[in-house]
Amino acid sequence: MSLLAGLTLLGFGTHEAVLQRRLQRDGVRVRGLVVRHHREGSGMDGDPVYFAIVEFADARGSRHTFQAGSSGVKGFPVGGGVPVRYLPDAPKSARIDLRGRRIGEVTALLAGSAVFTAIGIWLLVTGR
Repeated sequence: MSLLAGLTLLGFGTHEAVLQRRLQRDGVRVRGLVVRHHREGSGMDGDPVYFAIVEFADARGSRHTFQAGSSGVKGFPVGGGVPVRYLPDAPKSARIDLRGRRIGEVTALLAGSAVFTAIGIWLLVTGR
């Protein structure tokens, strides 16, 4: 199961990396607005985990809303502006356009993939 989880995370990480690259190359940059925070479960320390919900208008003036891919609300107060980038033909591809966030989201997925894959291989090699 661990090996399967690792390979699945590798797929998600690769998809996110490719999408982030396309957003940097072909994406439209607009200003978004944090409209609220969504609480989802709890973190390793037992504290609740929050994700920023961001609204933005595309080039046609249509409004779209998305949830940030990584948790944490520091620097993202409700009513605050954030840079957003989306693909013109796919507004649902929108991501917060901050370098640290982009790198962090891809790195977290790929690091998780490496850990689960290594555990899966170790379990197979040791026969556990």
